[in-house]
Amino acid sequence: MFAPFQPDHRIRSVLAQFVLGEEAAVTPLAELKREIHQYGKRRCDKEASRDNLIYYLGFAFEVNEALGVDSLALTGLLSIPSEGFASIFENANDLDEVGDRLVDALRFALSQPAVLAWARAKGVWLQWKRLEVVYRKEVIDFRNSDAFHRPGWREKSITKAQHYMIGEIVRLLGVAKPTLATRGEAFDFIAHHGGNPRFLVEPPAPANFWEA
Repeated sequence: MFAPFQPDHRIRSVLAQFVLGEEAAVTPLAELKREIHQYGKRRCDKEASRDNLIYYLGFAFEVNEALGVDSLALTGLLSIPSEGFASIFENANDLDEVGDRLVDALRFALSQPAVLAWARAKGVWLQWKRLEVVYRKEVIDFRNSDAFHRPGWREKSITKAQHYMIGEIVRLLGVAKPTLATRGEAFDFIAHHGGNPRFLVEPPAPANFWEA
């Protein structure tokens, strides 16, 4: 976001001809030039970029007044097989309470305690699986990069993220707290103990409530 820029008092009469009041905020020319120069370099500047696809999907929920739906639970619910989803409505006393729209059916499903508990647990599991893949790929990409083979980075100070992961490894695995001085030493210690401890143990996938 650019900070508002108030025009020079000497050009207010000119701006008034373009229906711009004295308090109108004008983006400085230098900022406009920078914006033009940056266009196309950001992920969101690509029409079919992953970021834009995510925004578009969110827009579908916004226009259907469904932004209040639990996003973690919805992540899990959208993975449910058709027979599991159908079972949610078998015991509904009045189908009118379900609603006429698909989004209403989603809301009804998540209003059922057993479904909500399952959906949130499945959402946690799905997110963990996805993030683990992303993390492992990032590590492999870094190991294969030119930056990894440049010696300079190893001598730099340990990052905050590394400090945190080392602390978690010590806490979760019960290993002795190491004495490390450089980023390279920290990287080797973390790698030796399996990487980010968040991904050492896969969380259990929930049992299917419709099969109980």
